[in-house]
Amino acid sequence: MSNPVWKRYVAQSVEEWLKWLRNVHLPSYVDVTQRFIDLHPSYHPPFESVINSEDSILKMLWNEEFINGLSEKGLKVWANGNVAEFIDELRNYQGIIEIKTVANLIESNLAWFERVYAFTRADIIYYLRTQGRNI
Repeated sequence: MSNPVWKRYVAQSVEEWLKWLRNVHLPSYVDVTQRFIDLHPSYHPPFESVINSEDSILKMLWNEEFINGLSEKGLKVWANGNVAEFIDELRNYQGIIEIKTVANLIESNLAWFERVYAFTRADIIYYLRTQGRNI
């Protein structure tokens, strides 16, 4: 069963991601990202680097405007989601080579992305709570 929050998020974001993905040399970016993952298996990005990044696959997992627009129930659905569900939604766009390439990279390093996302999600939840959200 698909995650409705990821479904909506991917549908709303894919156009913006394509602008970014089509302005980088994607094979090189994937290669550098894979090397980074291989060399930093325990990486935990500082929250500020995720929210302020403009050109990172990790940035695809966080959009403050989208998160702030979620209802309390939507936040709970989002908070209990995972990267595998995100990949499932990306697969709906597998006809777009850039999206398929990113989905393949994330899927081939799923444990790494799940771990990084778990830490980042915890930071996001803490941030949302400091902003008065009930999550």
